[in-house]
Amino acid sequence: MSNNNEYSRPDHYTKKAKAQGFAARSVFKLEEIHQRHRIFQRGDAVIDLGCAPGSWSRYANQRTGEPLVGVDLVEVKSVPGTFLLGSVFDITPEALLAPLGRRADVILSDMAPLTTGDRFGDHVRQIELARRGLQLARQTGRPGATFVVKIFDGEDAPALLAELRAAFTSVKRLKPDATRDRSVEFFAIGLGLRQVEGL
Repeated sequence: MSNNNEYSRPDHYTKKAKAQGFAARSVFKLEEIHQRHRIFQRGDAVIDLGCAPGSWSRYANQRTGEPLVGVDLVEVKSVPGTFLLGSVFDITPEALLAPLGRRADVILSDMAPLTTGDRFGDHVRQIELARRGLQLARQTGRPGATFVVKIFDGEDAPALLAELRAAFTSVKRLKPDATRDRSVEFFAIGLGLRQVEGL
């Protein structure tokens, strides 16, 4: 019996990630985002929200040369820095900032819920995660910081994009080549954080 689920079959990006020692093909989404928008600089302090299985953290570390702070519900041993086990809804800005010793230059959020097949329900849950990521970016990012966030497209996406445009001087939208054809996800890149909380 043939398997028609494209997510279960290793594709070009999956094989390439394995060959380069990355845990997941999603690293090539972040690589394209960086190539297009130069989100990382050497010495940057980075927070990775929803960091499992660790590919984004490893790529960010390669670009910045600095250990970072990652948080996820699933333990990740490959984060090159400090890993915090827990929900982003429970984590405090202070817990994220303490290991860095300063506010972050880049905040990453590749967070997604465990999908159920209910497209609208999955969309709503993912938007909640993305909105929490934006809140934490405002609470932990320095003025001028960059925020990269996954968004499931749908009826609540425009409102979230409007919030991002209010918080950043520029917001770019990108669906990287490594995104699977059937996926509803895209990424928003917020450049120049201006709505900073807690300073």
